[in-house]
Amino acid sequence: MERAVLVGILLGWSSVVSGESFERDSLRSNYIHSYSDYFFLGPLIKKNNLDFDIVSADDSKKSYTFKPNHTVSLGVNINLFDVNLGIVLGIPLNAGSEQIYGKSEVRDLQLTAIGRQWFADMYLQQYDGFYLQYPELMVPRGQPYPQRADLVTRNFGMSFTYIFNHEEFSLRAPYLFSERQKVGKGSFLFSYVLSSFTMQADSALIPSSQWGAWGAGAAVNDLRFTSLGLAPGYSYTFVMQKFFLNLTLALGPAHYWVRYKEELSQSQNDIRIDFYSLGRVGVGYNGDRFFSGLSFSTQSRNVTYQQTTFQNTMGSVRIVAGYRFKEKGFLKKKAIDFIPVP
Repeated sequence: MERAVLVGILLGWSSVVSGESFERDSLRSNYIHSYSDYFFLGPLIKKNNLDFDIVSADDSKKSYTFKPNHTVSLGVNINLFDVNLGIVLGIPLNAGSEQIYGKSEVRDLQLTAIGRQWFADMYLQQYDGFYLQYPELMVPRGQPYPQRADLVTRNFGMSFTYIFNHEEFSLRAPYLFSERQKVGKGSFLFSYVLSSFTMQADSALIPSSQWGAWGAGAAVNDLRFTSLGLAPGYSYTFVMQKFFLNLTLALGPAHYWVRYKEELSQSQNDIRIDFYSLGRVGVGYNGDRFFSGLSFSTQSRNVTYQQTTFQNTMGSVRIVAGYRFKEKGFLKKKAIDFIPVP
């Protein structure tokens, strides 16, 4: 079922991307060079994390930080038939000692599509097993951190961003490398995001000895919040010959539907208004044949239930390099050409 859904999303995005006009008008070609007649492939290294904090709303010094013993993913980045796809495998290149940090099972998928006028993103993550830190914790060198193998988090989200100055500015250039920004330009953006986060554990995340001093919400062991956010922003790409630096920031309000359950109690529901932020940084070299780049993206959320605040910053580091090849024969086809027309 999940594969069918993902295939449907890919086909839908491919149709939209391929359905756009590829005839560059004189204005856009002055600022942006397109590589639509090339295909490319290269290695991809990606590191994601889903750390989160549980903080007392009455005293920010009272906090617990939960971290997975995650890994770096290694894979390949391909642009073929005018569709960009990053395929990564969970190869444990930098996982810490399981004796010290515990074992984390990580399932992570992210799909990205960028058109002339829009940016679409979808992610699906599941992390099983965390270790924790808190201000008064002192762990001797070589000794294990407190671990929560029973803790499972699931994070799903999708976002859509409209690019206003799409005739002079390209987000494809610094992040997909299917275009190149010739001169420094920027654009205002408008984004909306829909996300859902769930956290489940066999027992409360906060030790029972701390419940009295902590306040209401300390005994929660089951949490879910769904959010809808609107975020205006701005993106700018600095260009020096074929080197580039892109900075993107979006910030706005988010509406949260919250459900939480404490030990030995019924589930409760709440509604909150808070802020959502998205930041991206991309830097690299975008030549006519060879390209390479490093990008970092981060999304942050804060949700308060009773006297407890959930804080989450989802970060992703992506390193990619590749070489472009001139399309010949059937490689000149676009993805839409392979979709049967009734």
